[in-house]
Amino acid sequence: MGKKNRRGEKKKKEKKTEEERKIEIDTIKTKLINVGLGEKIEGIDIFYKEAEKFIRSGDSWSGKIKIRGAKRILDVILTSNKRKESTAALLYNEHV
Repeated sequence: MGKKNRRGEKKKKEKKTEEERKIEIDTIKTKLINVGLGEKIEGIDIFYKEAEKFIRSGDSWSGKIKIRGAKRILDVILTSNKRKESTAALLYNEHV
């Protein structure tokens, strides 16, 4: 019977600050550069644009970006939730 009192209560989600978002994006960019995927490569430029929007506005974004010639897909999840980390994973796909 005590559960009825807790039904309507929702915890407020903590959002990341602009500085926290910038630090996360910088680590992802560094890892991409270490793998050999710089800003000039087709597909990576899309990630850079979306990352800049994410840093400025804090709006979450996710998507899969095809990287032509590298046979890879960049799977990106940019989240503004403080409890979750933004991620980017390179997936192999021979048809790209």
